[in-house]
Amino acid sequence: MTTGGTETDLRVVSEREFLDELTSVTRERGATEFLYLMAQGDGVIGVQWEQPGLDHLRRYRVRGPACPHCVIFEAVLALAPVLPLDLMRTARTRPQYETVLRTGRLPHLAFARPVGQPGASWLGDCHAVTGDPHTDADCPRHAVPAPSGDPLDLRLGSLPRAIRELYPHDAAATADLQQRLRIARDWRADAQAVASGVREAAATWAFLRNSCVLGVPVPGANGLVLTLPPARAPDDRPLAELHATAVRALPAGGPVAYQERACLVPEPAAGAQRMPSYAGALDLTGAAPVRTLRLPAPRRPLSTTGRGVLLLYEARHAMGRHFASAPERDSAYWESEAALNVFEFTLLERVAGRHYQEAVAAYLQALRREGDLLARPHKVLDRRRRKALSLAFGGLDGEELHLWASVAYRNAILVLLGDLKAFAAHLRRQAA
Repeated sequence: MTTGGTETDLRVVSEREFLDELTSVTRERGATEFLYLMAQGDGVIGVQWEQPGLDHLRRYRVRGPACPHCVIFEAVLALAPVLPLDLMRTARTRPQYETVLRTGRLPHLAFARPVGQPGASWLGDCHAVTGDPHTDADCPRHAVPAPSGDPLDLRLGSLPRAIRELYPHDAAATADLQQRLRIARDWRADAQAVASGVREAAATWAFLRNSCVLGVPVPGANGLVLTLPPARAPDDRPLAELHATAVRALPAGGPVAYQERACLVPEPAAGAQRMPSYAGALDLTGAAPVRTLRLPAPRRPLSTTGRGVLLLYEARHAMGRHFASAPERDSAYWESEAALNVFEFTLLERVAGRHYQEAVAAYLQALRREGDLLARPHKVLDRRRRKALSLAFGGLDGEELHLWASVAYRNAILVLLGDLKAFAAHLRRQAA
């Protein structure tokens, strides 16, 4: 990829001039395949149009008072009819961007032209880049201080009253919470190892590392948790009062779709569940809906690489479920599911390398030979390929080997279809 037409000089413009130039250049560059709107620090907004063999970057600062983050949202609205972006993707950009902003990283909105779909909505995502995203020009909503410390660094000497009510005595509470923290830190460490150096995983890892506090489920009540943010004075309210307050805070129609908070909910008791999972819940501590990532204690240990991929996948799932999403009958829902699958495929390509790619190639060859979905996909990988895939993860038992082989099969279906929209339609048919 060559870099041409790059204008490195900073252009200081009014908001109107910025929006007009953004839309006019986008129209002129009709061969653009990727478009980036990037917070670059010090109030600078970078815009990059990528065409085959050519990148074109311009850097802007909008004359104030103007919050650069609000300007980027206005830019998305201006671009929506030009690219185009459908209503769902336009609405998603703000929560995706603000999720990254709250982790103390620089948010980079990325838009991609759909392959072979003239006039269809462009795809959208938000990446995270290391750097300080804040300036004195930030509006009150976006002047969020960068997170400091570790949300899992808790002082267990003085616990909230509601937490203590869940245990027969304080020593039992401390021992249980210490075990939960160990489980959470172990899962998170595996996710960090997988995300390291993978650009596509940077935003997800930042969310997992900086935004997820410890959550403790309320026994006998599905969907209720107590969160334990660090550096907060112990709450002396009883559990019943917290519950009543949280219920009163909900709208009449039930839990709101937007979930600002997120937490890790480790399960010390070994059960049937082996893999992490995302679920919405109600946080009694904050009297608000919360996104939870459930982390089971190892019943049969997964590979450390597999654990990292699975937790990053579920964290990505949680990141995309904190705003009003499309119903399952809507094609936008399934396109989001397809993008989530592609995120998993990308992780596996990076961590399992050629052994994973060889498994995908074997499934692709079988699909082309059979001319339809495979009747016996478990028969495709021979002993050599199964052993190679297992070794790429440091060794796998039969159940986990089957899991990653099935992901490689889905990856091969995407390659065969050659288009994200067609793959989304496939996922929809499979679910039905």
